[in-house]
Amino acid sequence: MDNFEWLHSYSARFGLHQVDFENPNRPRTPKRSAVYYAEVIRNNGIPLPKEDEFLYGEFPKNFSWSVATTAYQIKGAWRADGKGLSIWDQFAHTPLKISNDENVDVVCDSYHKLKKDLASLRALQVSHYHFSISWPRVLPDGTTKHFHFCHCLALDKSLNIQVNTMDYTAWSLMDNFEWATGFAEKFGLYYINYTDPNLPRIPRESSKYYSSIILCNGFPDPAYEPHLCLQPQPEGN
Repeated sequence: MDNFEWLHSYSARFGLHQVDFENPNRPRTPKRSAVYYAEVIRNNGIPLPKEDEFLYGEFPKNFSWSVATTAYQIKGAWRADGKGLSIWDQFAHTPLKISNDENVDVVCDSYHKLKKDLASLRALQVSHYHFSISWPRVLPDGTTKHFHFCHCLALDKSLNIQVNTMDYTAWSLMDNFEWATGFAEKFGLYYINYTDPNLPRIPRESSKYYSSIILCNGFPDPAYEPHLCLQPQPEGN
């Protein structure tokens, strides 16, 4: 989807679909690049003119075709359902920081138009879709004390229909993270000593346990030594 491109606001337009930002319904119109990309996926390779056929090749049968979006540039709904502020929300709403003082308060409005965007993905026939999680929606106040139930429920639904869900932190960090406790709250698989300039990583017990889960492809048996895995129960138990 065309998006809000950092300091250039909406002056930089790219993506597979054109979004009419002047229309409150934010209609999506496939570009020629979307049609071409769909043809590449359908042929499992890049179509070339006949005079260049000797260069033609096919991708492996199990090649994964995908597209990607990032939460901040496409979701909009910047304060909907209790969402917190990100550092870019604050920056974009500071006068004279962004060209024409534009922001992503609505942008593609993917937050409310998820079904239309999913239809676009199906039309492309991609096998994978890489998206980023909006952490100000998951942790509105920048701490783990208050989880955003609606957003977590949406992720839970995606897992239940066997969507391969992964996450990473991009630009939209929680703004309150810096103003509240910052790095005073320590959590994660590794302890990091921030007073040491080398920032050494020390595995925690949670890291060792998570390694056991990966090794077992499931949970280890707590009744035995580490790395002894729970055995699958017979059907019906």
